[in-house]
Amino acid sequence: MYRSLVQLFLKENISIKRLMGFDVKKSKAKAILIGLAIVYSIATFIGLFGYMFFDLGKMLHGLGQDAILISFICVYSLGMAFIITFFRASGTLFYYKDYEILAPLPIHPRVVLAAKMTVMMIMLYLMSFIVVLPILFSYFYWYGINVLSVLYFIIGFLFIPLIPVSIVSFLSLGIASLTARMRHAKLLNIVLVFILMIGLFMVMFSVNDVEQNPLTGQIDLFSGIARVYLPFDWFRLAVHEQSFVFLVYVVLSNGIIFGLYLYFIQGLVQKTNQKGIRVTMKRDGGPLKYQKRSVIWALVGKEAKRFLSSITYATNAGFGPVILLVASVASLFFKSQLEEILAQAIGAGLPLEVMILALIGFTIAMTYTPAISLSLEGKNFWIVKSLPLKPKTVMYSKILFNLILAIPVGLFSVVMFGIALQLPLLNQVMMMVLVIVFACVISLFDSMVNLLMPKFNYVNDVEVIKQSAGALIAIFGGFGFMAINGVVFHFFGDWMSEILVYLSMIGVNLLLLIPLVFFLEKKTDQIFNKLHA
Repeated sequence: MYRSLVQLFLKENISIKRLMGFDVKKSKAKAILIGLAIVYSIATFIGLFGYMFFDLGKMLHGLGQDAILISFICVYSLGMAFIITFFRASGTLFYYKDYEILAPLPIHPRVVLAAKMTVMMIMLYLMSFIVVLPILFSYFYWYGINVLSVLYFIIGFLFIPLIPVSIVSFLSLGIASLTARMRHAKLLNIVLVFILMIGLFMVMFSVNDVEQNPLTGQIDLFSGIARVYLPFDWFRLAVHEQSFVFLVYVVLSNGIIFGLYLYFIQGLVQKTNQKGIRVTMKRDGGPLKYQKRSVIWALVGKEAKRFLSSITYATNAGFGPVILLVASVASLFFKSQLEEILAQAIGAGLPLEVMILALIGFTIAMTYTPAISLSLEGKNFWIVKSLPLKPKTVMYSKILFNLILAIPVGLFSVVMFGIALQLPLLNQVMMMVLVIVFACVISLFDSMVNLLMPKFNYVNDVEVIKQSAGALIAIFGGFGFMAINGVVFHFFGDWMSEILVYLSMIGVNLLLLIPLVFFLEKKTDQIFNKLHA
């Protein structure tokens, strides 16, 4: 039964149809194009990080410290375990939608829990492997391939995330239970998640000054984490020194704790799923108040409620504006540290204004609600279609909501960075105009992606927000638009004044807007009416 459940859950969560959002056999050309885009995105990621880790591996090999790359693998795997488990535990292990179907069946709850945990771990292993592949290649290229090292790495890689997964999934349940009876439980959950994510972000970049490779400054930090957390140090010794004893330490420590966690958590999971979460609402007994608003603003309000009702949605699509807001305010107090962080994250040697624009552009590209908000209508999409509204109105409301998330924070950050770094006033004005135009390009492009690649058939929100082809293409498409602006700066920055360069970049983004607006104006109604939930 366990095997059958795992196969069923895998088909529901990791199938090609789930990823694409449509039947590949019925639209092969579309599937090929999306597949190429996904392959390109993964190849770009691996190529970019592969170059940096290859350079880092060369430096460490010259110092005889190849084993430090194993510490990088451990910490990056830890990060993936935290992110995936924190966002997927609730909905995969707890409060999953098919509980009412599975509960009456003659299947022991422990078997169901084990099957769902297995599927979540498979997804974790796939994502972690993609992330650590550039590091792994650099390590074995410079250190040399040893059969025992490869074998021990594979075994250790399967066991090393088990303790973090146990801790994080338990914390996820604890936070949900702790805030369940509060009036604004989901909002509080979102705030707590943002605090944790910002804390991790600050730790990742609280490293030494770097002149060439931004990864160099993480060496001491990651090596320190590996020394403090013994399983990471055991994993390093097992792989680097081919030590069977330390491999046994890794397997036993993680395996026993993980097994005990599954055994003892099963009862709590069952009670939680039976009980559910009920939010206590207090009535003040006052009269109902009706507010009259225009159609577009009513739809924007609907988008805002949907955004704040999902922790996964808010923390993924809203992380960009939050981190930008924190960074811009922090620039007033930590100017020198900000310059170091920007140099490490974006690249040393670039002008300060360019690094700031790159940071703002990155956060705007990560604000991708139009790329998934239509898909999130799910099986209720027929209600949206039945409303006496033009499809363009619905799509523009989704675009407007995204602009409300991105533009005010973007403009505020320009002012804060301008004050902190004493940027010329005219340059700040040009940066503001560029922020507005670029945000419009991103928002319109994302809405076009969602129209062409909707995904209405999904089990939980995570499939749309994090795993859908639309979300992936929207994010990497945003990075592509950033690259276009970078090319304009590269070719015109050497012989034009700063103002003319800004005007050129603004002009290019306005040109990019033309086909996007044309598409939404001419094709939205036609595509919208053909869509089916």
